[in-house]
Amino acid sequence: MPGSHLFHSKSSKSQSHSGVDPTLHAHKKGDAKHSHRKEVSNQNLLLIALVLTLGFSGVEGAAAYFANSLALISDAGHMVTDAAALGLALLAQIISRRPPSPKHSFGFGRAEALAAFVNSIAMLGLVVWIVIEAISRFYDPHQVDGYTVTVVAAIGLLMNIVVAWVLSHDKKSVNTRAALVHVMGDLLGSIAALMAGIVIQVTGWMPIDAILSILVSLLILKSTVSILHESYHFLMEGVPLHIDYVQVGKDLKNVPGVLAVHDLHVWEMTPSFPALIGHIEIANIQEWPDIMNRINQMLLEKYGIDHVTLQPEEVHAVIDCIEDGDAHDFHRQAGVIHSGDTFYVRCTSGKSTYRMAYHAWGDPSNSKVLLCVHGLTRRGSDFKTLAQAMCKDYYVVCPDVVGRGDSDRLENPMQYAVPQYVADMAQLVKQLGVTQVDWFGTSMGGLIGMVYAAMPNSPIRKMLINDVGPKIEPDAIKRLGSYVGQPFAFANRADALNRLNQICATFGEHTPEEWEIYNGPMLIQRDGLWVMHYDPNIAVPFASVNPIMAKAGEVAMWHAFKQIHIPMLIVRGADSDLLSAQTVAEMCRVNPYARSIEIPNVGHAPAFVKPEQIALAKEFFS
Repeated sequence: MPGSHLFHSKSSKSQSHSGVDPTLHAHKKGDAKHSHRKEVSNQNLLLIALVLTLGFSGVEGAAAYFANSLALISDAGHMVTDAAALGLALLAQIISRRPPSPKHSFGFGRAEALAAFVNSIAMLGLVVWIVIEAISRFYDPHQVDGYTVTVVAAIGLLMNIVVAWVLSHDKKSVNTRAALVHVMGDLLGSIAALMAGIVIQVTGWMPIDAILSILVSLLILKSTVSILHESYHFLMEGVPLHIDYVQVGKDLKNVPGVLAVHDLHVWEMTPSFPALIGHIEIANIQEWPDIMNRINQMLLEKYGIDHVTLQPEEVHAVIDCIEDGDAHDFHRQAGVIHSGDTFYVRCTSGKSTYRMAYHAWGDPSNSKVLLCVHGLTRRGSDFKTLAQAMCKDYYVVCPDVVGRGDSDRLENPMQYAVPQYVADMAQLVKQLGVTQVDWFGTSMGGLIGMVYAAMPNSPIRKMLINDVGPKIEPDAIKRLGSYVGQPFAFANRADALNRLNQICATFGEHTPEEWEIYNGPMLIQRDGLWVMHYDPNIAVPFASVNPIMAKAGEVAMWHAFKQIHIPMLIVRGADSDLLSAQTVAEMCRVNPYARSIEIPNVGHAPAFVKPEQIALAKEFFS
């Protein structure tokens, strides 16, 4: 966007990685101190542990078979999983040391967390098996050779102590710690088997074998769940557990020169290496280097974050860029009456931000707000006549849906869709500083309203749905496709207006003066030609809809409509090709909050510039 710059700020020496263009991946002066390449872990430790564990597991397994001991069997099985865990850990460390590639620019550090997660899942399975087998032995006690259990368990205990001591030298790796949990669990299992062997030798009491097996399983479970949670959180790119995400946002806003923060994300690229990306709004782009330095210093000192990617956005101290209702509060303090004045609300789509324009009539201090939302190719000026008639009772707000009129255009045309429009309207309501609105939605505006009204805690109190429903007739789709996004350019404004009036003939009969009021604002002069005041790319998602997608959308809209529990008036043009009489009847049948009315001699959609149509709206909203 204009006034935006992307900065990748960090603090270390430059380096390059094999297979990657150094200009893409090199860390230069001011870059992060970390290296994407994992620090070399002591693979010899894991290899030694793997050999010792795998070797003894065979010995213990044979002894467990002949001794018929559950404690010894569980310990032997546990050692096999230990060997698998150690093998996975070793493999993960080898993989994690691979340098970044063109397809994996952050390297392979997550391999360790993935191995830890798999190991923990395997451990949970083993715990469940031991508990089930132990319970069965309470009902069917097995004869156990106490002497064999004692000797083998003692040797196993000694071996596990050695392996645990070896692995304890690498405490930083979550993967190694997960493997260590396995070994510690096996160590406890050896202790239990040893105690069981001794008790059986001294007393002959066989249930001790199963009891100690369950006790060990519960001890193992606690450590396993901790590692599982940590590795899962990392793999899901959760905020590092030691960092307060909300506080990071507050601290960024408190940095001198920062006006606002949005689209903020904090995660760990590799274990122990947190990263942050976000958008920072500032007043003057020339001040950005100093602001960036202050941000880097704060994040490094307070949170240990040195991998920071920030996009500064230059905004000006004017009403159209103030967020969170401040602009509206300003209007209220000014004590003015608006008459089609234009304001802006800042919205987001993905990682980009844009402004949505809205036009207002009436007293901004009026808590009664009427939100009027237009159709597919239209703009907020459609409601000028209606707004002038309603502004004594309401503060009437008429947005230009993004991509139309004075609103910005989206970079990704596939985001021209109802979910994005609903999010924008929610942001507008937030900026207006009200908890309740009435809704007038024509065509697409009606669809937006239905989805918004179906959401939990929706602010919509009443809704007039103008010539649209969950089902849109195929003939209307074909008609819309014939002109939406199609070439439209005239050297003469009168010719352009005449053509637009022809396109809008279904709106009903109007005088030349009424057409000028209604369609005149839809034209704008660019490069000496008169064109439609909307982004032609709004046709891209419209054209991409196939019959299957259309049917799925219809089902979703019916579902949303049934969830609306507010008074609704469905207005249909008697000659509408978009909203059938059958659909209206079905809407009233499935939702008791809905009633309908037809306007004669009008197709899609009634323009609500005629006195009788305006009176209809006034009556409903009164």
